[in-house]
Amino acid sequence: MSDIPPDETPSDLALVQASQGGDLEAFNQLVMIHQSAISSVLFRFSSQTADLEDLVQETFIRAWRGLGTWRPDKPFAHWLKRIAVRVGLEFFRKHKRSPMSCLASDGHDRLTALSVESLTPASDEAAQILSHLPPDQRSLLTLLQLEEMPLAEIAGHLGISLANAKIKAFRARRTLRKILTSHGYSTTF
Repeated sequence: MSDIPPDETPSDLALVQASQGGDLEAFNQLVMIHQSAISSVLFRFSSQTADLEDLVQETFIRAWRGLGTWRPDKPFAHWLKRIAVRVGLEFFRKHKRSPMSCLASDGHDRLTALSVESLTPASDEAAQILSHLPPDQRSLLTLLQLEEMPLAEIAGHLGISLANAKIKAFRARRTLRKILTSHGYSTTF
């Protein structure tokens, strides 16, 4: 029996191995296969088309450079998403942006995952409240609540232990609870 995970497609494995050998066309095929999924992950970090395209491109550049670190016993898509999350987190830190900043958009950006009609005063208020959180806590809550990622997967993406992810999530929720209370909201989560 092979040690390839069940969700790893043989075409991904063959394409990655060819790419590791320097085959640019094979890597281009990997980009075409995974670009949509990576764009979806990175949309939470920026909904502005130019920034989103830059983040996706940076993810694939880092993937190309790091192909030697990918292990065939792990899903390629998971490895690629982990790179994307790190690129997105660096973008947050660099631009001091809120993960909810796409909700506060004035509508001039092309939103692919959210419709402009869904923007409400409540989402503007949510963005304002979340902007009070430190970037690392905003990022973690975004992955946990908006992306609905399990803590184990978040820990893997962030390169921390599950216990550390649980502690960070607890602290982020506690901080958010204090912010909500100071804004007059009752909290029950």
